[in-house]
Amino acid sequence: MEAMNRKIGVGVLWNLANLLMAKGAATLFTLFLAFFLTPEAFGLIAMATVVFELANVLIDSGLGQALIRSSNASAADFDTVFYTNLMLSVLAYIALFAGAPVFADFYGQPELTYLIQVMGLVVFINATKLIQVVVFSRDMDFKSQMKANTCGVFISGILAVSAAWFGWGVWSLVVQMLGSALVAAIVLWSLSNWRPSLQFSKESFVRLFSFGRNLLLEGLLSVLFRNSYVLVIGRFFSAEITGLYFFARKINDLISKQLTNAVQQATYPALSTLQDENETLRHKYRQVMQLMMFLIAPIMALVAGLSEPLFELVLHEKWIGAVPFLQLLCVVGAISPLHALNISLLNVKGRSDLVLKVGLLKKAVNLILLLIAIPFGVIGIIVGQIIGTMLALVPNTYFSEKLVKYTLAQQVKDIIKPLLAAALSGISAWYISSVNGDVSIPEIGLGAFCGAAFYLLLSLVLRVEGLGLCWKVFRNSRFNRIFHKIQG
Repeated sequence: MEAMNRKIGVGVLWNLANLLMAKGAATLFTLFLAFFLTPEAFGLIAMATVVFELANVLIDSGLGQALIRSSNASAADFDTVFYTNLMLSVLAYIALFAGAPVFADFYGQPELTYLIQVMGLVVFINATKLIQVVVFSRDMDFKSQMKANTCGVFISGILAVSAAWFGWGVWSLVVQMLGSALVAAIVLWSLSNWRPSLQFSKESFVRLFSFGRNLLLEGLLSVLFRNSYVLVIGRFFSAEITGLYFFARKINDLISKQLTNAVQQATYPALSTLQDENETLRHKYRQVMQLMMFLIAPIMALVAGLSEPLFELVLHEKWIGAVPFLQLLCVVGAISPLHALNISLLNVKGRSDLVLKVGLLKKAVNLILLLIAIPFGVIGIIVGQIIGTMLALVPNTYFSEKLVKYTLAQQVKDIIKPLLAAALSGISAWYISSVNGDVSIPEIGLGAFCGAAFYLLLSLVLRVEGLGLCWKVFRNSRFNRIFHKIQG
């Protein structure tokens, strides 16, 4: 058990390092691009995003997760998934290319036709690297993934900013997307020893797809549901408003979603080995939940508290309209780790059928809320998202209780302290950064520092368990040994 704790801890830290370097850089490049581009440019990309996200879900088909959780995956399994993904990516791109004019007509934006047809190449690139990600994830090698992602982000970011500087407009965002995927794929293949052989097993496909098919359908529905907000906003509001919403969601996702993924990717392979030990599995998931909330809640609170002065200082006034969208989305981002971990628990238990059922119920409720909220504008739509996120805790936790006896009441108890401490720290950061009425780097820095310090103090006072777990993860990791070597 101690060895597993060490593996999980090191994996989490490498993924967090990946987040800080790759996603931190991605956030900076996004801000740079926002300085050069208009909200309309981001709005066009938002409208096109739903198309290739659907295609990306199709090429995965849930087979990647099936391979990760498989305890005795054979060479034929890997080859079969690799060739399946390649074939699906070709079919997906053909569909994208042919359907692009239809989407352009739906939005009334003719330029979308060529954007979708070019952006769709990302689907094929992602299909080539999926198996390499699976190989590294099964080996708990997140360092190599960090290298690939970081290289992709930095090179594509530099290319995109250069393109924006030379007036490429919305196409600079396409350059960023294609460049990031291509560079990451090249690095992954160069670091991996796995190479495909010429074999395809029908038995492997049927066995793996029996688990992955529910994840495929759930993934397709999730993408449609997630992008339904962009579809509705793009259809009923202007490209500028769509761009402001998409930009706010992009910043929120770069923090909340990526932090969640960093912890999930590190824990899923290890916890899959405990799928038949319910008591141990529940204990480990509680620890992961507490650790994740301790990390994510204060960051989302600080982003919400400091977003207005940051936008005023860093970006042009044309982006100020995105601030209230981002602040409300931070509430969704702070709670989303609960949903992600409950779904991950179902996958570990091999119950992809329940993932699909829960997903269908949640999406039905949220789509009703979306339709009700349209007359109230984008603010009303995001408030509907918050309400839907709260209501979704009920079906999400129902099966966690049935499978491992991790109840909704226990989960709320595990997260309430870090959420409370984070909310108070966010308010303090906002007050300190704006008390003098001057927007400056020192004021924002002081607000962030005081907010973070206040959060740590409250965590000590409230005895937030995530703080102790975070310290244990660091103390048991190689990062701590490196730190001591530097000191020595």
